Amino acid sequence: MTGPKPDMTCVPYRRKGIYLALNIPMLLLLLAVLVYLWTHSPLLSLAFLACYLVMSTFQAYCCAYQRCPYVGGFCPAVLGIMPASLIAKVLYGNREIVRTKARFETYATMAILGWLGLVFLPVYWIAKLGIGFAVAYVACHAIYALVFGLTVCPVCAIRDTCPGGKVHKLVQRG
Repeated sequence: MTGPKPDMTCVPYRRKGIYLALNIPMLLLLLAVLVYLWTHSPLLSLAFLACYLVMSTFQAYCCAYQRCPYVGGFCPAVLGIMPASLIAKVLYGNREIVRTKARFETYATMAILGWLGLVFLPVYWIAKLGIGFAVAYVACHAIYALVFGLTVCPVCAIRDTCPGGKVHKLVQRG
């Protein structure tokens, strides 16, 4: 793989407190939505869970592709998708994988689509509680992404290759 290499001075990740402060509330929110969706339909709840698993699974290839030093350990991944780090270790281990930019971009896009599913799939049902709840739910994701990008991404080892890190650099320049 050509291009930027992980910044090993960021290993281990040193902003675990900020990371956990951002992710624990978001994971609790996602869990609450999962349970709420179950009250409407177990299949709907499972579709929501599938979005999280899709995001984690496709991100796992991205972790391996980027030679992420966090694979198999504590990983400052967006939305607490720690399973991606573990899935990457199981699926790809320390063996060499086929690295293509097209595959990376496709898998990154699929992971992002999984996240968008987490954001937008439940909106209709959350709106049944009141439109304010649906707006607040989407706003929580937007605010989370902004704060995550400004606090977690700057000191992540793969900030030069990860889509989130690239967005942070664009914001930083602007």
